[in-house]
Amino acid sequence: MFVAWACAFWAHERLQPRTCKLFPLAQSRRKAYQVLRFCGPVLALFLCLYRDFEKGLLYWFGLGALAGLAVSVLMAILKHTQSRLP
Repeated sequence: MFVAWACAFWAHERLQPRTCKLFPLAQSRRKAYQVLRFCGPVLALFLCLYRDFEKGLLYWFGLGALAGLAVSVLMAILKHTQSRLP
């Protein structure tokens, strides 16, 4: 579930124009990232709601927040190292 959220946030960040300047994307990858950006949270929601509705929603929101923080820190580190390269 965390991985599904993390993939969705990664895809969302990769589709941003400021990120595409540092890490260019091919058109086929752009479509794949758009699908992943939509399917990641939906898949995580279905997996979280499989057992218990109330706890599933809490897990879904919590894992989404943690994945968002993890991906944003990772992308900040990657952008920082990319900008330092000659």
